[in-house]
Amino acid sequence: MKSNILLLVGLGVPSDLTEALIRAGMVVQRPDTPMAAALSLLRNDVGMLLVLGDVEPEWSDVVDAAAARGELLQIENLLTVQESLVGRVGRNGSNGSNGSHSANGSNGHASDDDYGDAGGMTLEEVVARVQESMERPATSFDHIYTKVGNKLRKVDLDDVLYIEVEGKYSALQVNERKYNVKASLKDLLQKLPNERFVRVSRNFVVNLSRIQHIDTFQYTVKVGDVEIPISRTYKEELMRRINLI
Repeated sequence: MKSNILLLVGLGVPSDLTEALIRAGMVVQRPDTPMAAALSLLRNDVGMLLVLGDVEPEWSDVVDAAAARGELLQIENLLTVQESLVGRVGRNGSNGSNGSHSANGSNGHASDDDYGDAGGMTLEEVVARVQESMERPATSFDHIYTKVGNKLRKVDLDDVLYIEVEGKYSALQVNERKYNVKASLKDLLQKLPNERFVRVSRNFVVNLSRIQHIDTFQYTVKVGDVEIPISRTYKEELMRRINLI
């Protein structure tokens, strides 16, 4: 099961929804800025980003990042508590509420087929949908976002050659560019897909799909134009992870 930490974003989010989510066992956080939400996502300690109604344009990158990780649930309209008490009859006899629908289900979102009537979602339905989404196994992803200045830069995992320790931080070598991130190799490995990356020494993690050759005499692995040393401690794990015939 994913983390029970839920980021809640939107204009005019009712306190009743927050209280209902807390009663359901969620740890609800209301990030003040897109950057705060992005950092929480990058730390990989968030189970879901719940977006209710409209958000400002500056949130679009964070919403896209959560969608790419399969951690986004977007609700366009929420019924008021009074309307919720009316039940299904009240919903079908909509008196001005807009339909509720979100992005396609491939990213773990509610779809029009899930809630096909014209009314908004009740508090109970939102809570149930959040629980369902957070109980799904974490999905694999093919790209990440890293902070570059005041922007979140999208990085395709296939383009990452290797990751190297640089002082207290790490550096992602992405083709010809390098991105410095404030995280240890250990932390990055916990966030990256295990089937794509492997640690070969204390200071290096390499992308398995970008390995050109492995020198078992010199104990090096060539990734791009760089020969990276292999530690004896990590050699066995590297050899286990490659398809040796």
